[in-house]
Amino acid sequence: MLQYLALVCFVAHAGVSHALPTSNEVLPDQELVLAFVVNRHGERTPDADELSLSNEQEKLKNLTALDGLEGLTNVGKRRAYQIGKFLRQRYGCQGRKLVSNLYLYHEIAIRCTDKDRTKMTAQVAMSALYPPELEQQWDEGVGKVWQPIPYTAVPLKEDYLRYYSNCEKFKAMMAIAKQESINEEFKPFDHLIPKLKVLTGRNFTEDPLLFETLFDLLRSQVGLGLDIPEWAKPLLPKLGEAARLAYRLYFRTHEMKKIGGGVLLNNFMNLASDIAAGKPVKNRLRLFSAHDFNIGALMEVSKVKSDQSIPEYGAVFALELYKSRSSGELSVMPVYLPQAGESTAKVLHFEGCELDEYCNFSKFQVKTKEYLLPEKEFYSICNIKTEL
Repeated sequence: MLQYLALVCFVAHAGVSHALPTSNEVLPDQELVLAFVVNRHGERTPDADELSLSNEQEKLKNLTALDGLEGLTNVGKRRAYQIGKFLRQRYGCQGRKLVSNLYLYHEIAIRCTDKDRTKMTAQVAMSALYPPELEQQWDEGVGKVWQPIPYTAVPLKEDYLRYYSNCEKFKAMMAIAKQESINEEFKPFDHLIPKLKVLTGRNFTEDPLLFETLFDLLRSQVGLGLDIPEWAKPLLPKLGEAARLAYRLYFRTHEMKKIGGGVLLNNFMNLASDIAAGKPVKNRLRLFSAHDFNIGALMEVSKVKSDQSIPEYGAVFALELYKSRSSGELSVMPVYLPQAGESTAKVLHFEGCELDEYCNFSKFQVKTKEYLLPEKEFYSICNIKTEL
């Protein structure tokens, strides 16, 4: 079993091969002044699409009876706690001092997608980031170890973080990408398709995203304590490769990348520009409890150098803005944690800043301006009616 788990982890972590380890040590001249942090939720149970590919549906339904489909498992809750520990170590008083040990409403803003697993991940992570200090302990029991921390979420149909499910233009481009890719990227996997049709009853030529769906099913089963089915074991290496290619379809074109990550990048740029202009900016730690597609999209529009494998459960990506105490110059650093509790955070590099740990902010602006997408423009492009 361990050898198959290792293969799964290899596929998930291959995207950080060019990264350098980072620590929470604060460099004397560099002050962290803003961080946009996107995490993938913790381990979950299978969703309905994944369940439809399983030949053990009744067993999986029984195992998911407590948490429900797409529910955060106990393993996922522990993963979420590790996300919070990472945030405290890196951004708290013992790290880069962006937030206090006390929860202060003006220091942090948390946004989740309107999914139970991302909300629960944020709640558990916050319990690790902000164990209540004496001033915020509110009773003699649970109030000594936990305090409520607010988050925001908007309806899925109006959320730019859910671009792949609510944006009609993106879905139209994805349909084209799937049709083209089956005779291009997925040609080396032609031999898998007849086998998978027999094993799952689905025709993967109609939707190559099924490669990732099946791979996610196997990962969910492992998280539930089940062994990988015998039929899947010899196919797993190739299936992992195909799943990665399926994930990459979400970022196949310039416009797909812009729709996927442009709003987040634009929001980061606006706040960074306000800081550069000396304007007051609250909530300098911005946390987004979201999905693998959100991590990938922000990395793409930020032009991070990486082969972009599928982010694992509990993966964290951050854009960090620094100000030099001596010169006042602003710079940006991309940081990636492959899986909270299992790995070490790495400093990545942007295209055009391959030799620099800190990329000059003005240079970063020029390199990425083609992907900026104001939120109102996202709604217009995607034909989403909203009052947000």
